[in-house]
Amino acid sequence: MAVVITSIKVRSPLGCTLEECMKNIELGKRCISTIENFNTAGFQTTAAGEIRCNGKVVITEPNIDRKNFFLDQITTELRNSTSFDKKYNPSEIAMNIGSGLDYVDIENLYKNREFTYPKTAHLPSHYKSNKQITEIAAKNNIKGGCNVFVAACAASTQAIGLSYKMVNRGIKEAVITGGADSMVNQINYLGFYNLGAMATAKEGEAPYICKPFDKNRSGTILGEGAIVMLLENSKKVKQEKIIAQIAGYASTMDAYAVTDPDPSAKSLARAISNALKSASITPEMIDCVHLHGTGTYKNAPAEYKALAQIFKERVKELPVYSLKGQIGHMIGSCGAMEMLGVIYSIQNQVVLPTINFSEQDPHAPLYVIKEKPLSIPINYILKLNSSFGGENTALIIKKYE
Repeated sequence: MAVVITSIKVRSPLGCTLEECMKNIELGKRCISTIENFNTAGFQTTAAGEIRCNGKVVITEPNIDRKNFFLDQITTELRNSTSFDKKYNPSEIAMNIGSGLDYVDIENLYKNREFTYPKTAHLPSHYKSNKQITEIAAKNNIKGGCNVFVAACAASTQAIGLSYKMVNRGIKEAVITGGADSMVNQINYLGFYNLGAMATAKEGEAPYICKPFDKNRSGTILGEGAIVMLLENSKKVKQEKIIAQIAGYASTMDAYAVTDPDPSAKSLARAISNALKSASITPEMIDCVHLHGTGTYKNAPAEYKALAQIFKERVKELPVYSLKGQIGHMIGSCGAMEMLGVIYSIQNQVVLPTINFSEQDPHAPLYVIKEKPLSIPINYILKLNSSFGGENTALIIKKYE
């Protein structure tokens, strides 16, 4: 048997359907622009990758927790389109989701000069992300457990990894997995700006400001998105429904610093090595790598060093890619959302050009594709994500045959 992805539902800067997202990935459409969902007056950074449908930013009221608002929509869409709760016993279906910080309606706090939880026993779920995601699972007749991952940028990749293990080991018949996070609010923007991780962009510069791997990169740009996918046993699905196969997974922790990656990259390299063992393949079988690629100063050298430890001299000719220059950094949902790029590569047998990359960094001499896709045979892709605190994840995705 194989663990396969059979359906995907999405809300992202690329669009609100899988087809729209794939088309905009193909076009290389830059989806980062000036923020429309909150007043950015006084902010140094005013750009984000906001969720768009048919090219227009989706606007919600300030009291809406956008990450779980969109997760609710797409989970229901997934249930309606696949009838997973009828195909399987609901107790044999689990839900594993990467998420982010509890949302605070800062505008209401500012206007009322107070912040208190409601006195009722039942708290509004936007105060408790875990509670709301559990409610979404129950609403969609998912009764086999609900796990919420909050390991920042590695959260949704960890969710996918656990889901892979659950299906692979026969613990669950099917798992709904992915991630939902929205960094498009005042608190998150203040926090990341104070950390020094943000690129600053004047109006009009926004689409070009996040430059993964580029010598002149200045930081990341935040984004938002929600994506869920159905993982199943290949023996229980029609072959034409299979999108891709998850073949291996591993996660490590270096605990080097709260924000900085370990400059030696030994822990990230160990995650790669363990994922390859999980998939029962050798480094030579990896055709390309979809990196974390944040656009920050320290990310690229760390990822380069990790790859060099595993792939040795081949690192110079191993194509790599990042989607963040196109859509921004979604933190808790970034790994799951970047699976769209992985799937595009597998379906079209190309390594995509990294948006806004133009000049190689001598401290991270990665083989980054630019300007046009590189056509090569692709059977195995390595997908990496790392987070604050030193958590590292590695997924192996395979073309299903």
